[in-house]
Amino acid sequence: MKYTIMELITDFTPIEKLLLPNGCCFAGDARNVINSWESNDILACPGSGKTTVLIAKLKLIADELPLKDGRGVCVLSHTNVAVNELKAKLGQSAGRLLSYPNFVGTIQTFVDQYITFPFLRQFANASIQVVGNADYTKHLYNLISRTNGRLKWFIDQQYHIYDGRFESVEKFLENVYIDGQGALRLTGVRRTLAGRDKEVTLGYRRAVHRLLSEEGIIQYNDTYRYTLLALKKYGASLRDLLSRRFQYVFVDEYQDCSSLQRDVLDSLFSGTETMFQRIGDVDQAIYNSTNDDTPVWQVRDGYMSIANSNRYSQEIANVLSMLRSNQNAIVSSQGIQHIKPTLFVYDDLTRLKVISAFASEIRSNGLTKPDGIYKAIGMFENVSGLKISDYWSPFQKKVNQQITVYFSDYILEISSALTTGCLYLCERWVRKLLCKVLHYLGIKDEAGKEYRSMSVKQYISHNFPQLYQSSILSLSQIDDFSYFAVEEKIKEIFTALLGDAWLENLPDIFIQSPPELRTTTEDSHIFCDDKSNISIMFDTVHGVKGETHDATLYLETETKKSSDIRRILPLLEHKSTQCKNELQEKSRRCVYVGFSRPKYLLCLAISEKTYIGHETAFSSWKIVDLRSEDTI
Repeated sequence: MKYTIMELITDFTPIEKLLLPNGCCFAGDARNVINSWESNDILACPGSGKTTVLIAKLKLIADELPLKDGRGVCVLSHTNVAVNELKAKLGQSAGRLLSYPNFVGTIQTFVDQYITFPFLRQFANASIQVVGNADYTKHLYNLISRTNGRLKWFIDQQYHIYDGRFESVEKFLENVYIDGQGALRLTGVRRTLAGRDKEVTLGYRRAVHRLLSEEGIIQYNDTYRYTLLALKKYGASLRDLLSRRFQYVFVDEYQDCSSLQRDVLDSLFSGTETMFQRIGDVDQAIYNSTNDDTPVWQVRDGYMSIANSNRYSQEIANVLSMLRSNQNAIVSSQGIQHIKPTLFVYDDLTRLKVISAFASEIRSNGLTKPDGIYKAIGMFENVSGLKISDYWSPFQKKVNQQITVYFSDYILEISSALTTGCLYLCERWVRKLLCKVLHYLGIKDEAGKEYRSMSVKQYISHNFPQLYQSSILSLSQIDDFSYFAVEEKIKEIFTALLGDAWLENLPDIFIQSPPELRTTTEDSHIFCDDKSNISIMFDTVHGVKGETHDATLYLETETKKSSDIRRILPLLEHKSTQCKNELQEKSRRCVYVGFSRPKYLLCLAISEKTYIGHETAFSSWKIVDLRSEDTI
C-alpha cells in the first residue's frame, strides 16, 4: 500500500550534490530507502549515513509542501542535539518542515505535546507544570495542610512512626503512593497505610486531583502514568487524529526507545494511513535494552536494510558482519586503504605493552596526523575482574578519585556530553556527580559503604526510577547546553532527588569553584606517545557510541568470571549465529558498537587464555604476539 503520491527518483544527482561530498553518491540500498514511501523498518549499519538518507527523504517532502488535505510530517529523535543536527543539514528546507502542520523534535516533547498535556487540560484550570518530586510534595503538603486537617494529622503521625527514615515530612510524602488496588501505601513497607475506602485515602486522592485542577501541577513520575491513562481512554481517537494530522512519521535511532516509547508510538501509528518508518540498528541497542524485559525492537517482516558503509574498509566490515543479528552482511563502499584488523595477544607480564603497541600500529600504517582521533575503549571500567585500567593505570586513578574534584567539573562534563549528543555519557556523569554529593552529605548504602557508580544506579532504580529517567530526558531537551543552563537543570534534578537542603550542606570549596577557573579532566584519559606525538584517549564503549575514529583499540574486559570477547568467540568462529543469554547478548552489542568506530584501523587486545584454542577466530587478522613481540 502506498501512503503518498511521491514519484520515484531516477536521477539522484541533484540531491547527491546537495547533501554529499564532491564525487560521492548514494549506494543502491540507500537509494532504495530514499524511494521507499511505505510503512517499514529500516535497519542501517554503522557508518551507513542513515541520517543523510533521512534528510534526503525530508528534502523531497519539503519540496512537496503543502501536502494534500493539510497533512504534515513528523520527525522524532531522542535528544535536541540530534534534532538540531537534522535542522542544520536541512538548510533552507528546515523552515518549511518546522512550521505547522509539521513536527520535528524529541519523542518526549511529542508525547507531552500531543497526548499527556492535552489529556490533563480537561482536569486542570491552570497551565500544566511538571515539577520534581520534592517540589511536588511541598505543594501537596501545603494544600493538605490548608484543606484537610484530618489527612494532615494522619500524614504527620505516619511520618513520626517512621521517624529517622525520612529527613522531613515532605520527604516522607514523596514515598507515599496509591497502589494498583487503590490502597494508600509507603515505598518499602509491606502493610498498607490505609485501605482504598478509608477517608484518608479518599482525601489523598482528592488532594492530588485538586493540585492538578487548581494549580496544574504534576510530578515527573506521573507523566508516564497519565500518558498510559490517555491512551487507555482515548487511544482510538488519538490514533485517528494523529494519523490524519501526519502523512509521514520517521523515528530515528529507534533501537534506543524505551519500552514505553515503543508502545506509545506503535499504538498511535502502526497499521494506520500514516507512513510510519522506524530507523536504526537493533544491534547498537546498548543502553536501555538491558533494563527491559521486552525485546529491544520487534522488527517488522519485509524490513529494508542499508548495509553499505561509508566509514570503514571491507576488512572491518567482514568482522562486523559476523556480529550482526540475522541481518545482511555489511559491504564497504569506501575506496580507502585496506588495513587488516590487528590482534594483540598478551599475558600478565606483557599486558601493559598493549597501548604502546597500538601507537606503533598507528605509526606503521601512516595514520598519524594532527587532527587524528585515536581511542582505546572497553566494556567495563570499574569491576573486580579485568578492566580498562589494567591496561593503563591512570584510568584506574581517575576512577578511584571520582575523576573530578569540583562541582563545576562535573557540570562541564555533562554539558560536553549533551553538546555531542551522547546521552549515555551524560547519564554516567550525572551518576558520578550524585555519588560525590552523597559522599559529602554522609549518605551511605544499606551496608554502610559509600555509594559508587553502580551501587547508586541500583539506589536510583529502587527509589526514583521514573523520576530519574525523566530527569535525564529533560536534560537533553533544554535549549541551551551552556554551563549555567546545565547547572540550573542539575540543581533542579538533585533537589527533586535529595530535597531542598542538599546544596547548602555541601562544602563551599566543592560547590563554589568557578567554572572558568576549572578545566575538564580529560587529560587523565589520555596516553601520549612520545615517538609520534599522538594522543590516545581512553573511554568506555557507551561513551563513544555515535563517534568515528581514525583508529580504535578494543580492550578485552571481564566480569562474572568471563570476558566480553570470550562470550562472542562462537560468533567469530562461525559456530553460532545467536546468543544464549542476556550477558552474551550485551557483550555482542558492545563489541559490535566498539568495532564499528574506526575508519582505518581496528585493533583488539586479548589475553593468551582467550586466544589459545581459538586461533581460527582470528585467521583474517594480523596477529601481534606481545609475549614474544613477534608479528605472525
